[in-house]
Amino acid sequence: MTRFTTESLALALVILSPICFLATATLQQLSIVDDFLLPFLQNYFKIKDIPFVMIGVVFVWTYVITAFISVIAQSVGLKNGYDNSEPRLYKGLLRGALARMVAAHQVALENAPAFFAAVIVASANKVPLKYRTSFSIMYTFLRMIHTPLYVLDFDIARAIVHIMALSCTAWLFAFALLPGFEKNYSSIIEVVTILRSVSDDSTWTFD
Repeated sequence: MTRFTTESLALALVILSPICFLATATLQQLSIVDDFLLPFLQNYFKIKDIPFVMIGVVFVWTYVITAFISVIAQSVGLKNGYDNSEPRLYKGLLRGALARMVAAHQVALENAPAFFAAVIVASANKVPLKYRTSFSIMYTFLRMIHTPLYVLDFDIARAIVHIMALSCTAWLFAFALLPGFEKNYSSIIEVVTILRSVSDDSTWTFD
């Protein structure tokens, strides 16, 4: 468990957020999703349908699987078991991993609607399919690994994963709603490419 003061938390978010946004943009540009995950999915779905398939996967993950985990946590953690007549009343009494199981479900609930909207708006506004597939698959994968990271209390890792998932939603909205954004996005990718090239070509010597 890592504790932050208000100032250090704000500083961490200011530093971490742009890094996470650049990370997902870099992953999209490197075609990792296209090379490894997309061929598998194309065995079962048409490529144009994959963003909507990801909506279905996230829906099941959020409203079925993490919901089930949350109910189990409450049943185990409360003295008298799960009270279906007042299911939200005793959540605040849970501690440790059981409390984090409930919290992971709540985080999933908070973020899923924005992702659903982003995919739908991006499709309606004819965002190029390569961006819709890449970012929707990345979001789904990140959201699914966020839950175990949360439950197991890998707090820094799950915070990074959470911001990266949010960035996928934000990228989709940006492509859909900001005129000419693809050109700006290409400029961002060029900067990342240059930085990677400089890093790869640099040699460090110590006398």
